[in-house]
Amino acid sequence: MNSGGPGRVASWWAALLFMAMNFGAWLPAAMAAEIESLSLDNGEYRIPGTLTLPVRLQVASRCPAVLMLHGTGSNKDEVGGVYKRLAGELARAGIASLRIDFAGTGDSSVDYRQYTLSGATRDAAVALKALGEHVGVDPQRLGVLGFSQGGLIAQGLVVKQPDIRALATWSSVANDGIGVFQPLFDEHLDQARRDGYAVVNFPWRGPLNFSLEWFDEVRASTALSDMAGYHGKLLAIAGLADDAVPHEASLRLVEAAGSTDARVLLIKNADHIYHALGEDRSQIDEVIEQTVRFFHAGL
Repeated sequence: MNSGGPGRVASWWAALLFMAMNFGAWLPAAMAAEIESLSLDNGEYRIPGTLTLPVRLQVASRCPAVLMLHGTGSNKDEVGGVYKRLAGELARAGIASLRIDFAGTGDSSVDYRQYTLSGATRDAAVALKALGEHVGVDPQRLGVLGFSQGGLIAQGLVVKQPDIRALATWSSVANDGIGVFQPLFDEHLDQARRDGYAVVNFPWRGPLNFSLEWFDEVRASTALSDMAGYHGKLLAIAGLADDAVPHEASLRLVEAAGSTDARVLLIKNADHIYHALGEDRSQIDEVIEQTVRFFHAGL
């Protein structure tokens, strides 16, 4: 049976190609991404990472990419696996991503005493370099996402990397000096001064050893003021019911940035993690959707 001849067949394949390039929306979730485990060398220890690449029918094409930075005591997949979910959604939108474990978290082989603001920013820079050098990634179309303290690290990174086009933050720390970390200083600074580190307990995981250097660097931080030197696109997402990092921090971040394209998205009744572990996932779903849209438009 004749289905319409060569012209119709060519049109059919062209339509399939268009669909593949348009967000990967026609692909089942399991087929939308290629995943690689990475181990990056920062000169002192290895940085574990997960690279997620969109499935591409045109091998020669390069795609934009996003580096994801997790928060305090979390890991590269983040709470409830939301970074893992986001990586899949970004891939379906044609965007690659790399998420890493900071020192002392996730698959990292070193103690958390290795984690400092400067050390984490260095590790983020190592990861960003590796991401930009990947054969499937366009190094001119890079973005960064930071969650909570990961947002603070992201701020330190983007002001040193002027080629970063877009920064998104979730529940980000945004202050010069101690700021929201005051309770940690009040409870643990004396031990850190005495022993060189302080053992800090968390309700969602085992204890972590915070180095005295971490306390010193936080006290001396000018991350918020330094954002005046960032001129890329910025989206700061925060929950109005966040009692860990109040949403006013995101307002300060947007105000401090030197960007002409910066905005805040406030989620009503959302806590620090947007109820990512609750039965109702509508808030975190919105955060993920808005983040994908932001990077798709901004990169």
